Amino acid sequence: MTRKLLLVALAVTLVVVAAASARVLHGRSATVPAAVEKKTPTATELASFSDRKIFFGHQSVGMNIIDGLQATYSPSGRPTLTVVESRTAPARTGGYLAHAPMGVNGDPIGKFADFTTVMNGSMGKAVDVAMLKLCYVDVTAQTDVDALFKKYSAMMAQLEAAHPDVTFIYTTVPLTTDRGWKQKMKSWLGRDDQMGPADNAARERFNQLVRKQYSQTGRFFDIAAVESTMDSAPAERKRDGVPYYVLNNGLAADPGHLNGVGSRAAAAEFVSVVAAQ
Repeated sequence: MTRKLLLVALAVTLVVVAAASARVLHGRSATVPAAVEKKTPTATELASFSDRKIFFGHQSVGMNIIDGLQATYSPSGRPTLTVVESRTAPARTGGYLAHAPMGVNGDPIGKFADFTTVMNGSMGKAVDVAMLKLCYVDVTAQTDVDALFKKYSAMMAQLEAAHPDVTFIYTTVPLTTDRGWKQKMKSWLGRDDQMGPADNAARERFNQLVRKQYSQTGRFFDIAAVESTMDSAPAERKRDGVPYYVLNNGLAADPGHLNGVGSRAAAAEFVSVVAAQ
């Protein structure tokens, strides 16, 4: 079969699969619900968050969260939020959210090293709260999940010992949406975008380890749970009989990033966790 005929056959197959999936997906409608359940931070929580000195290490989904924070604080009558992009402690007496990109996407170990460097500098002597958020591309089907979690937990333990006055927030890894038919075709042709079921299943394995270790600490930001929740029902899928979760389309700007609603939902959870410290 020629390459052209193979592509045509794949396209026909995917259209049939997509049509079936549009009707029922694991017992749920695959259409996007009209409403998204999200919390709204209280005035007390907003004031508490903006009064803290916070460092947030991240990449692009982190910018979505920062956009959500700024949108949450923007209405009149809200406390103000000072956001500063910096790898060193800002010269300020009041509260702030300092943030900076960590390492490069696809290299979580490099991000751990970069976060450690920043926290062992002036930032670690200045902030009250610190958090590193990995990206969805940092955990894929090719990741040794157990080994990565051991390195994550070791890094956090070392930083906590070195900076006992800083409250470190633990977080899960973000998710991606279900693949559309074009993405499925590309994956079948070997052009993997690392956004398929096996990749989200690996993220769920990592996130379960994080939840088991840290969810009872009170210092836990479960961004994956926020991303997969729509109308209180998580976007659950199964692979080989094992549940995993995906980013809800109603919260997504694209397969891996948050839209305005998703950004505000994640920001609200971030505020709630920090305000409780």
